Amino acid sequence: MSCAAFTGLGVYIAATNKGNGWVVGGSAILAAVFFVVAAYKTWRDEHRKYLDEVGKNQRPDIKGEASHFDYHGTRSTQVIDGNKSASSGISFQLFLCNERPPTTTLRDIEIDGSQLTPPVLFDFKLIEIVERDIPFPVGTELPFGIGKNITVHVEMTVAGMDFVEVPPINMDKLKVCVVDAFGQRHPIPVKPGEQLARY
Repeated sequence: MSCAAFTGLGVYIAATNKGNGWVVGGSAILAAVFFVVAAYKTWRDEHRKYLDEVGKNQRPDIKGEASHFDYHGTRSTQVIDGNKSASSGISFQLFLCNERPPTTTLRDIEIDGSQLTPPVLFDFKLIEIVERDIPFPVGTELPFGIGKNITVHVEMTVAGMDFVEVPPINMDKLKVCVVDAFGQRHPIPVKPGEQLARY
């Protein structure tokens, strides 16, 4: 763009027979204009990066680990329309730490066992109704830099099996995600080597 402007200025000066003063003055004005435009674009890009970074740092960043998976509560096998499924309550420990200054609270937890072998479906409603237990401590405060251990209770179901047929389940591919008061989702890794075994 700047090359085209200076070329245009040169063509104009040549076509109108302007003197050397026009060349110097016109070039200086164009140089100043392009300098201001370039400085503004640089400031705008840097300011945008700064605002993005500030936005990130004003939101919590929850890290942690899920471990100590164990059966908990009633264990059963159901047969509905000829299809059997094994179910049981399980519990596990979550260590959570908010690694950024804003204090937040826990709003929800998501657990996906579809990649486990065998696949496992998790449900919190049954824990509240059947086990009369608190599945996940909603509202737990997570101040900056203070780690907390939380016990989670959830009902698991394995389709197509009696409970006695359920093998030890390697939990490495379990997906655990906690949701904070801002609605942000924080993936929480499972401690390597964790298993859910009947005995």
